[in-house]
Amino acid sequence: MNQIRQELERVQNHISLTKRNDISIKKIEEQLNLFQIGVKVPLLVKPCTIDDGIVTIRKAEHDDLLKNFNLASKQNRIIKFVPASGAASRMFHKLHSAFNHIKDLSLSEIKNKSHSDKNFKYVLEFLLNLKKFAFYTDLKIILNVDDSGIEKLINNSPYKILEVILTEQGLNYSSKPKGAVKFHLYNEESRTAFEEQIYEALNLFRDNKNSIKIHFTISEEHTDLFLDIINNFKINFTETNLDFEITYSHQKNSTNTIAVDAENKIIFDKSGNLIHRPGGHGALLENLNDLKADIVIIKNIDNLSVENLSEDAIFYKKLLVGYLIKAQNKIFEFLTLLDKKLFDEKVLNEIFEFAESKLFINSPEDFKSWDAEKKYNFLFNRLNRPIRVCGMVKNEGEPGGGPFWVKAEDGSLTLQIVEQAQIDVDDEKQQIIFKQSTHFNPVDLICGLRNFKGDNFDLHKFVDYQSGIISKKFKDGIELKALELPGLWNGSMADWITIFVDVPSSTFNPVKEVNDLLKKAHQN
Repeated sequence: MNQIRQELERVQNHISLTKRNDISIKKIEEQLNLFQIGVKVPLLVKPCTIDDGIVTIRKAEHDDLLKNFNLASKQNRIIKFVPASGAASRMFHKLHSAFNHIKDLSLSEIKNKSHSDKNFKYVLEFLLNLKKFAFYTDLKIILNVDDSGIEKLINNSPYKILEVILTEQGLNYSSKPKGAVKFHLYNEESRTAFEEQIYEALNLFRDNKNSIKIHFTISEEHTDLFLDIINNFKINFTETNLDFEITYSHQKNSTNTIAVDAENKIIFDKSGNLIHRPGGHGALLENLNDLKADIVIIKNIDNLSVENLSEDAIFYKKLLVGYLIKAQNKIFEFLTLLDKKLFDEKVLNEIFEFAESKLFINSPEDFKSWDAEKKYNFLFNRLNRPIRVCGMVKNEGEPGGGPFWVKAEDGSLTLQIVEQAQIDVDDEKQQIIFKQSTHFNPVDLICGLRNFKGDNFDLHKFVDYQSGIISKKFKDGIELKALELPGLWNGSMADWITIFVDVPSSTFNPVKEVNDLLKKAHQN
């Protein structure tokens, strides 16, 4: 504690000198504590599987769930929330890695090198399929050439092609947000990921005034670019009786995290400024909380398909919303009874059976022997929470998190989405359990943010603040420890009611690398 006090004094002196205080002293103290004691490592018990933590929606349920969805849509209850502050640099990483190595090479020389070098093989696939990318026409305009001119450049000077795509000499995609990259081509029309997300929302839900609501989180530096894309979209959109409520927000500086050295001392840069960095997607809980929304569809910016192949994604999104409402209706019915004290032992046991079998809420073994008051307190507390219904796809080797039964501190089991980076790398048993996962988290979440009285939950009350990830980084040649906040769908939603639902792989079509755009889901 003495060290933490000393570190806080150093920060106070820094603030008084610079007059800057992006992160509150309270937050810095909490982060220093986490660096000292370490973040909580989730204890995996087993992967969630079909009928053991993962629900399968039967065809017989479809009509009722779709009715739930359609009513909620008409009642203006739904908004789509798209985390979109990520840069496209990682998407073009492999092209960038090869960029400086192909400066004086022709296509045939790249082809020769591709037999023994996977980076050259990747670049070759990109160049040979250049016409299939939605930004191909933009490339021709910038270079002021026709198709034959592009062919000549591909054959003789592929470096020039990459230069125009990656750098400020042209499209500058390495420095733009992923949402601004053109993903899909429709005859003469090309759509950025931002635009495609809006079109998907249009095909998914509209209220009784024929309007849609969609919210993007974007980085502050790309605000003007984002607004240009949205304004152009509205100008060129031809359907006149539609209203768009397209809003945006930035990740708050107050959610940034500090960096420390090996002794957990706060690191300042060469200019004497506090080193801090964005706290990861968990920081977006602030943005989600600020929405004061009812039902929120959360989807990553890059998980899209061309319009004629998006039927599965849209259909299952409707089912997931309908499933959330079905669960919510029953929860609200029971909470109203509990709130008005309109229950007897039989009703309490009925609520308990529902919570355990339909909501996967684990209760103490001696629950049935408790008196009515104790049962009431337990059930009211466990049911009066935000709820999320999460689509889960078959695990086909994609990197990322999955659904697990996790042991809580009180010994009960809870449903959680866990990333591999959260698991103890030295614990072989935990690593084995993680690798046994049959399903994968595609970030396909439906969230119910209001309680049974219609008021919004304060989402901060349902976070596991002891979770998160501590990793080692380098800055200016100095090794430092960095903290990532509890992930938005991980620790930030740890104390929510959680339901996992099996959805087909056709609903998951991410673009992690530029050549993913060559897959069927992205080709018209």
